[in-house]
Amino acid sequence: MDIVEAIAKVLVVGLIFGAGLPAQFAVGLRVHEQGSDEVIDGSVIKGNPAMRVLSYAIFAVVALVILTALLWITRQTLYFHTGIKLFPFGYK
Repeated sequence: MDIVEAIAKVLVVGLIFGAGLPAQFAVGLRVHEQGSDEVIDGSVIKGNPAMRVLSYAIFAVVALVILTALLWITRQTLYFHTGIKLFPFGYK
């Protein structure tokens, strides 16, 4: 039963970060498009500024997850060379 639970955890994390992060980025692009100004026949149609702000927040979350993942992957090397522990666990 422990193996099934471990497989389920890996599956959920894989779906969240493997498919969920690019999906979240795509939603951010779609929301940003709704918030952007549009030019039709020489006239400018103003976009929704709240949608633009929401898209920036979505992009910030995606960037934060990517940065955290990179720091997590390199935590041992950073600790070895600088002595800085960025995360309170996961060191050998």
